[in-house]
Amino acid sequence: MNNFEVKLVDSLSFYERCLHSQVDENSFRYEIMQPFEEMWRYLSVPLVPKTPGGYDVVMASEMLGIWTPRKEIELIKSKVTSLKDTNIFRQYNQVINESVQLFNDIGYDIPVNEFRLNILLGDSENNILMASEGYSGFGGIPGYILLIVVPNAFNRTRLKSALAHEFNHNVRFTYEPFNHGDVSVEDYLVIEGLAEVFAETLYGVEQRGPWVQEYDQEELEYTIEVMKSGREARGFDQVSAYMYGDEVAREQGYQPVGLSRNAGYTIGYHLVKDYLKNTGETIAQATLTPSRTLVEESRIFD
Repeated sequence: MNNFEVKLVDSLSFYERCLHSQVDENSFRYEIMQPFEEMWRYLSVPLVPKTPGGYDVVMASEMLGIWTPRKEIELIKSKVTSLKDTNIFRQYNQVINESVQLFNDIGYDIPVNEFRLNILLGDSENNILMASEGYSGFGGIPGYILLIVVPNAFNRTRLKSALAHEFNHNVRFTYEPFNHGDVSVEDYLVIEGLAEVFAETLYGVEQRGPWVQEYDQEELEYTIEVMKSGREARGFDQVSAYMYGDEVAREQGYQPVGLSRNAGYTIGYHLVKDYLKNTGETIAQATLTPSRTLVEESRIFD
């Protein structure tokens, strides 16, 4: 059960070369991102721009908060060793094996033969990335995981948890595929709640990401009511406003809806915790449960 291969892109060697030689955007394109070409194709991002200066994998990476050689080398000069020292390059197999074990325990054979992992230095000038304590990830396409990190004291111990979070996305989307163009607020609450509770199950609440906020009871109840009224909204502009809160919505040009930072992640986390408490299921079982069932049996919007 669950026989697969994990392929890690050798980003560390690339970054070390960046410090000692001239490395251009084509090196980044072909050495770092070409192994993820199938993922980018699924997201309609070309490896090479169709017109000079056009949209491509380098531009898309920068939009995600990933450092590329088009940016100043000074931004990563002190970060390469720090990234290596987080130990995630030695621990990633352990994280994936521990994550898989939770699905082995319930007899789920994950329909993926190969997982590709890319651990990347983030752009410290990207305000949205830095607002989440300098790290984030992407696991929206089964078989492909990105971790984006500007190493610091907060996130250096939380990268195992971040990887488990993204791995949960990979598995969830083998069960209930993510419709990027038509995802609802309710769907997104479930997706992010599952991933963060999954990571917490493996590595403890102290390793929880900054995207789950500590609300007092009054703000929690208010936020749940806003989510309740908007949970059927669809489209990434609508979803982003609910998930990330007003500050990020304004920065990205979306219409604010009256929410604090990372409100959707916080409510999603409580939704899944309530579901597990009410049903007695494991987080792996919940990961393979329809979104509507999770919402209804959490009773968070009752």
